[in-house]
Amino acid sequence: MDSTSHILEFRRKATQQYEAAFHLLHATLPLVRDPKLLIGILHNLAQTFEYAIDAVLAYERQLLLVPPYPNDTKFKFNLFRDKTMRRNKIPNDYLNLLLDLYEIIELQKKCPIEFQRGNRYVLCNPHYQFKTISIKEIDGYLQQTKEFLSIIDQIIRI
Repeated sequence: MDSTSHILEFRRKATQQYEAAFHLLHATLPLVRDPKLLIGILHNLAQTFEYAIDAVLAYERQLLLVPPYPNDTKFKFNLFRDKTMRRNKIPNDYLNLLLDLYEIIELQKKCPIEFQRGNRYVLCNPHYQFKTISIKEIDGYLQQTKEFLSIIDQIIRI
């Protein structure tokens, strides 16, 4: 598989993850009304970012703008932050969103208590500090993710 195929495959997977998150929020959630789906949506959004980052790094690798790199999420994240974001003037807000997504996902894995309160999903860490996730918040995350994909598309132009 040539590098252009890799770029297109990563971009396709990013789009697929985004569309799954969109569908879960706007079609599935209103039907089943289970706020636990919000965590699934967050997973989809995080994967959207990861695949989009893979696409742009593969593109920049093809142009010899970044050195060869290992298939390590943390390494790719740092490479993207240090090289790609600066070169392309990508706002830090998108990386902060990805970090927030990771933080919520990790909290959900470790939290002893999680429950529904209206249209919100509440996570409670072992020290009983609460983090609530609302549909409105997730909709904002979805919009930011769409903007990020648009920026990536402008960079890779394939």
